[in-house]
Amino acid sequence: MKLRKKTMNPTLHLITDPLCGWCFGAAPLLKASKKVQGLDIQLHFGGLFSAPNNPVVDDAMIQFIMTHHERITQLTGQTPGPALSDLLNSDDVVLDSTPPIHAILAAGSAGGDSLAYYQAIIHAHFMDGRRIADAATLQQIAAECGIAADAFQQAYDNLSTEQVAQHINASRALLQRVGGQGFPTFVLEQDGQMKMLNHQSLYNNPTGWQQALEKSLEPLVIH
Repeated sequence: MKLRKKTMNPTLHLITDPLCGWCFGAAPLLKASKKVQGLDIQLHFGGLFSAPNNPVVDDAMIQFIMTHHERITQLTGQTPGPALSDLLNSDDVVLDSTPPIHAILAAGSAGGDSLAYYQAIIHAHFMDGRRIADAATLQQIAAECGIAADAFQQAYDNLSTEQVAQHINASRALLQRVGGQGFPTFVLEQDGQMKMLNHQSLYNNPTGWQQALEKSLEPLVIH
C-alpha cells in the first residue's frame, strides 16, 4: 500500500465579483478556506456590473437588490450593514465592478495580499457602504491593508484596461467551462482535474465547509 504522490498543492478557484451579494454571503466560507493547510486559493473576477452591464440604480433596482439581500441573509446569516442602504439611496451612487477588480489585481502586483484586499473590498461595500468604484476609496482600502500608496498606485496605473477586461473574460470562460451558473462558484483543482464544489448547503456552516475541503484533500491510498 502506498500514497499517491502529490506534485503540487491543490488550488481552490473562486469565481466571484466584489459587488455580488451572494459572494458577500460566501465570505465566511472563503475565510474558512484560508485555514485549510496545503490549499492555494486563486480569485477570478467575472465583472457582474462591468460595462456594458452597469445597472441604472433607480427605485426598482434598489428594491431588487434589497430583496435579494433579505434572501441572502436568510440562507447565509450574512447581513449587510445599514450604510449600504444609505449608499444605494444616494443620488450619485455608481455600481461598477471594474474599478475594484482593477484594484484587487493591482494589489497583488504591488506586493500586497490580493485575497485580503478582496475581503476588505467586500466588507467596505456591504458593511460600510463605501464607494468602491472611487479611486480614492480603493487607495484608502489599500493603505488599510498595509499596501504602500506609491506601489499600489504604480501597479494600478501599469495595469491596462485591456488587461482587466482580459481577466474578466477569462473568468467568465472558466465559469462556463466548469458548468457554473453564477457567482460565487468554487472549483477545486487537484491532480490536473477541475471539480465544481457545491457550497450552497454550507453557506451558514463555515466549519463544515472547511472540514469538507480538508476531506477532499486527503491523499488517496493505492493498494
